[in-house]
Formats: sequence, structure tokens, C-alpha cells
Amino acid sequence: MSLRHLIAASVIASFVAMLLAWPVIRWLHLQSVAVCPFRALTGLPCPTCGYSRDFCLVAQGELVTAIRFQPFVLMIVLLSAVAAAHAFACLFRKRDLNMPGILVRGLWITLALSWGWNLYYRI
Repeated sequence: MSLRHLIAASVIASFVAMLLAWPVIRWLHLQSVAVCPFRALTGLPCPTCGYSRDFCLVAQGELVTAIRFQPFVLMIVLLSAVAAAHAFACLFRKRDLNMPGILVRGLWITLALSWGWNLYYRI
């Protein structure tokens, strides 16, 4: 497997891990456990602090609560799903992974907004 295939596979794997996190978190009753190395080292919330809990809320259908807790989670899930689908298509067609610029910028901007939200509301 070439490097381009590994990169595409890692994008897909990260999305699948996000999907699988919800049942594992529920099964192990970890929703109230905060395990964030960034926060442990710096005392500040990371850009994705609360995403596990928020993703659980989305998966349970509690969209209003999820949006109140972290308004950017739905955008991150949507953009991640599009990135994973694009990576899968590239793997399937045996092409280089070349993410559209608007998708990459959208992910970075959403992540920056999410971090700003976390810094303002979670310190």
C-alpha cells in the first residue's frame, strides 16, 4: 500500500473511529470521564473538548442539547463524513487523495470556531 492510500485510509479510519466512539463510550459509561491530554497539560480546553459527549447526544437524537453544548459539532460531523466519502472514492478509484480546498478550509475554520467557543465557555 502506497503513502497516498495510507493517507486516504487514515481519513476513513478517523471517521469510523468517531462513529464507533459513541457505542464504546455508552457501553463503558465514560460520558462523564474527561480524558484530554491537552487540557491535562495546559489547563485549557482543546479544540475538540466535549466532542465525544456531544457526538453521543447527536447519536441519541438530542440535537438541541448537542447544539447548545457545542454548536459546531454537526458541521464537524458533516465535513468529516464528506472527507471520508471523498477518501473512500479516491481509494476505490486508486487515485491520489486530493481533498478539495473548500473542504479543508471548512474543517480548519470550523475547528478554529469550535476552539474559540471552548475557550470562551469552558475555562
